[in-house]
Amino acid sequence: MTDKAMDDASHGGQVSARLEYVFETRVFFRPERCVFGPRPGGGSQGYTPCSGGEIYGPKLSGRVVPDSGADFADVRGDGTIVIKSHYLLEADDGTKIYINNNGYLVPASKGEAKIVNGTPQPAYFRFTPTFIVPAGPQEWLGRTLFVGAGERRSDPDHSIFTYYAVR
Repeated sequence: MTDKAMDDASHGGQVSARLEYVFETRVFFRPERCVFGPRPGGGSQGYTPCSGGEIYGPKLSGRVVPDSGADFADVRGDGTIVIKSHYLLEADDGTKIYINNNGYLVPASKGEAKIVNGTPQPAYFRFTPTFIVPAGPQEWLGRTLFVGAGERRSDPDHSIFTYYAVR
């Protein structure tokens, strides 16, 4: 039996994976929010523009470029909240990085929601980011599968997004 066959047999044919903490972003928001709705069939759409932020962690550091994007929320008629956020990041080495997070907001239990600017906030986010990166020192972002988690904070209004590489 080959080494690979023995390894496959010891895992029941399954390939293991692990998560590696890579970096976080702290994204600050403008007080202006826009909500469209109700829409036909129920629900609403809205966005909150970013005012900037910071990137920190063992594999990437830098800043969120001010006024480069927003958080978009699609509140469906069944109550599901889909999030999409788009920003331009700038690594400490000057590399410009486009990021697009897609995922879901998981609402807080009744009575447990934090209130930000009079609006109840979700307990947490879960998402998958994608990156568009030029050739160079940060191009590894475009070749790596990531998952993320985050939560909204107040005083001041911001979100913290934590990114994990799937290894």
